[in-house]
Order: sequence, then C-alpha cells, then structure tokens
Amino acid sequence: MIEYINEISKDEDYIRYNHFLISENLNELLHKDYYLYNTNEFNKSDLVEELYNKNFVNKYDKVQDKQIFDLYINNNKFKEKTQFIYSIIDNKKFEEFAKNNPNIENPNEYTITYNIVDSAGVKVTMYQLSLTEIAFVF
Repeated sequence: MIEYINEISKDEDYIRYNHFLISENLNELLHKDYYLYNTNEFNKSDLVEELYNKNFVNKYDKVQDKQIFDLYINNNKFKEKTQFIYSIIDNKKFEEFAKNNPNIENPNEYTITYNIVDSAGVKVTMYQLSLTEIAFVF
C-alpha cells in the first residue's frame, strides 16, 4: 500500500493534509504529482475539465440521454469524484493499462482511499474507490 501525506493548507496552528492510501497495483497509473490534488500547486484543472467534458458532457445528448444527465452529468458529487479521479490517475496510462489488461479478476485489489486530515487529528474520508469506479469514468 502506498501512503502519502501532503500539506494542503496552513492557517496559524491549524493545518490540513491530503492523505492517500493507494494499492501498489495502481502505482503505475498515477500522475507523477498526484499528491498535489487540492493544494495551491495543483495544475491539472484544465486537463480535468477537458476529460470530464470529453467523457461525459460532450459524449451524450441532453435530450436523448436525459437520464444520464440527471444521474451523472448534472450531479455535482459525481462530477467532483470524477474530477478527483482525473486529477490523480493519468488517462494515457489508464488507457494503456486497460488495453493490456482486458480481464481483471479482482478489481478490489486496485483501490484508492483519499482522506483529509487536520492538525487536531480529525480524519475525513472523502473517497474510497476501486478499479470498477475508476474505469467507469474513463
């Protein structure tokens, strides 16, 4: 398991951190700077928006695919989760991985847990994702 903690923000004595727990199996799919997610140094906003538009907004017709828009595209929580995945998983690496691994026996062996932890020791789990959820957005 890959564990990585990175400071998000600091306000006097109050500090917030990204806390990632990622299966070794997903290591090859990560952006090299995935840990910058949710920090001031994060620089993938344009890429994330482009991937979201390509894979969802521009892929479906608002009238014909109304249910998809209602369930997913117009759902802010879904959009946030999807953009989180695009922020840490490299789409080109994922495409290559999918081509080379058409059958994954146990997708639960490929997981990401993302928490926000603060200096008071409070930990909030934001996402627990398996390969199934990751593959869905690509």
